[in-house]
Amino acid sequence: MSDSEKADSTDEDWLSYADAGFGSTDYSLWDDAPVKEVEKQQDEWKEPEQLNTHMQEIPSAPAVEGLKHLVRLGSCDYCLGRLSGKRRFGQSDFEAGLEVRASIVEASPALSKSREDALCPFCEELFEEAPLLAELIHESLDGAECDRLQLGARFPKDQVISEDELRKRFGAGGAEPLKASLVAAVATHLRELDSQCNLVNEKPQILALIDVTTLTVELDIRSHFFYGRYRKLERGIPQTVWPCRKCKGRGCNGCDQSGLQYPSSVQSLIGDPLLDMFGSESHSFHGMGREDIDVRCLGSGRPFVIELRSPNKRSIDPAIAMAAINDAANGSIEVNSMRNSNRSEVVRIKDTPAEKSYTIRFKIEALSQERLAELTQPIEIVEEESRKRGRGKKNRRPKKKEEKKEIDYSILKKNELVEICEQKGLKKSGNKQELIDRIQSVDSATLDLPNSELVLKVLSNIQGTTLAQRTPTRVAHRRADKVRKRKVLHAEGALVEIVDGVMEAEISLRCESGTYVKETVHGDDGRTQPSVASMIKAECNVMWLDVADIHAD
Repeated sequence: MSDSEKADSTDEDWLSYADAGFGSTDYSLWDDAPVKEVEKQQDEWKEPEQLNTHMQEIPSAPAVEGLKHLVRLGSCDYCLGRLSGKRRFGQSDFEAGLEVRASIVEASPALSKSREDALCPFCEELFEEAPLLAELIHESLDGAECDRLQLGARFPKDQVISEDELRKRFGAGGAEPLKASLVAAVATHLRELDSQCNLVNEKPQILALIDVTTLTVELDIRSHFFYGRYRKLERGIPQTVWPCRKCKGRGCNGCDQSGLQYPSSVQSLIGDPLLDMFGSESHSFHGMGREDIDVRCLGSGRPFVIELRSPNKRSIDPAIAMAAINDAANGSIEVNSMRNSNRSEVVRIKDTPAEKSYTIRFKIEALSQERLAELTQPIEIVEEESRKRGRGKKNRRPKKKEEKKEIDYSILKKNELVEICEQKGLKKSGNKQELIDRIQSVDSATLDLPNSELVLKVLSNIQGTTLAQRTPTRVAHRRADKVRKRKVLHAEGALVEIVDGVMEAEISLRCESGTYVKETVHGDDGRTQPSVASMIKAECNVMWLDVADIHAD
């Protein structure tokens, strides 16, 4: 094949590939594009919508295109104003929104109809209800004294999340959330209805909570507090209201349908006269400790705070309230130093440890050797680990104290009886019955009463003594079972008398906060050591106890 024939064959092969469609096109790079077709493509081009990615093709406000998009979405004037970033000082969201909309419509008249039949995607037209909500709050506050009002709003969670996403995508940086803006709009309308309304952001007297789902208003009326000191002048009055043990407060024949274990209490004597004065629903009592029902509280009195729940009035003079309480008490109690208070003082009252002075009188009677051994037996120390395990859990009801069983010496062997005699310092000779009789005679024998000089010496020397007090049996059902260390700081006025052939003693003590004074005297079966009973080796039965003063404030 000649060279010319080979060249023609190569061209034919290339043309066969071209005919197969590889690399073929009707478009010529050298031809001019039709002008009408380019113009048609430009007319059909539309502005891309906001992409749901970190790459935003539409800038957020306050860029002009971002403001146009806010208008195009159908934003109301309130949301347009708060999201635009164009609000000036002293200008409301609504006024700023009107101004922004006017400027955008002037530049793009086609956007003037964006609000027709449109629901604002940010607030769902909630701002239009702001005047109604303000009127509802104003009506609900009728008859209630309030110097400090706070507004709040409750939104569905999905609405909050949706608005937050839209605001961050399209709104200007730092734009206020929907909740804060709506509350501010309602506050503006509320001030127009009542120019004297004092709106605050913390420590309100009343919180008006708006439910945007139902368009209702719920008032949370905060309690009013009074501080004072009370003196309990009669015994048999508990500190707080005590429900009937039988009916648990429901009312029965045993409590004359009152639902109360005791007809009155310090709480009711102080709180009940104030209910009508303040238009309150109920009261709660907070005291700096408490005294037993059979104990008087004298001196300057025990500090307390009385809480009046949901009051309609607050501007009652404390002196008038104090006089009303004392008049209604008829000498059962007496209050002094009353003044307005707050919730934080309740915490202070509860948490402040205060030394207390007491005066206690008791009878001194003989006791047996066996009883003396009981009073001086070692205290069972509660292990720290067991306290940690039980911390934070509800105390279980303690088991009933088992009655002490007498030892049946007849079942013991003679060598065991001899050991008991050795322990008691008794004669070890004789038969089994003689040993039994000897032991029983010692157990049942009573010790001689101490003389007055010994009692006075023990009472005077108790000053400075550190007591180890295990939780008393009378309160073991409601307090942790542990051993507490308490100190007797001062003792004075020791007195011993013989009244109708019975020895009686009296002493005034000043003790650390939390000291069980009755147990300090009678020993509580050895749960308090040392005790007056164990030191004078005699039975001490408390006749009465008075709180002489509480050293606080």
